Amino acid sequence: MLFALSAPQLLAQNLIPQPATIEHNDEKRPCLQVTVDPPPKILKEAWRDYLKDEHDFKLKGIGFLANKDLLSAEKVVVKAISPKEMNFYTHIVEGKNSTVMKVFAAFGYDIYIDKKQQPKEYAALRGILEDFLKTYLPKYYEESIEETEDRLEELTDERDEIEDTIKDDEKAIKKLEKDIKDLQKNLKSNESKLEAVEEELKTTEDRLKRVRKQLDKM
Repeated sequence: MLFALSAPQLLAQNLIPQPATIEHNDEKRPCLQVTVDPPPKILKEAWRDYLKDEHDFKLKGIGFLANKDLLSAEKVVVKAISPKEMNFYTHIVEGKNSTVMKVFAAFGYDIYIDKKQQPKEYAALRGILEDFLKTYLPKYYEESIEETEDRLEELTDERDEIEDTIKDDEKAIKKLEKDIKDLQKNLKSNESKLEAVEEELKTTEDRLKRVRKQLDKM
């Protein structure tokens, strides 16, 4: 989960669900779309677990030996949306510098939840997606920051150990000069990695602030 964030990614992410369409059952259907940073498989697993815990139904298509683009749950009752049975779908794929997530549902074969035709159900569907984003994304970034900090600490300790070894070896006789040069090369490599990880940590922390601001505006 250690990752680098770039300017294109900052522009690619759109956390607010947007009306969109998706090809399903040979026609374009209404859906809600967001673009986020977490990789597709990680996002699918988190979405599956969230729906199971919060709305008591399980999406099929992600799990042991399964990783489909289209996840589905057929003939389920999502009380937050409607007392009627419905088919609940989510399409998650890797996009350009982001992951594209599309959520949609249908009462039967051809009655898809639409903003104009079923405004209450559509708003409820949007509410579920928004709640998931508010719950999951901060946790995702916080875990990423923790892992980056751990890596930063490891590199810092490694640098300190190399520096101590250099100081000890510099006191030795000339036959150790070759070893000292090799260690100096390792130190330069470590410094480069350390700078990269420090920059990564700062970028991720800034990104978490941006995400929180977007989520707070929902």
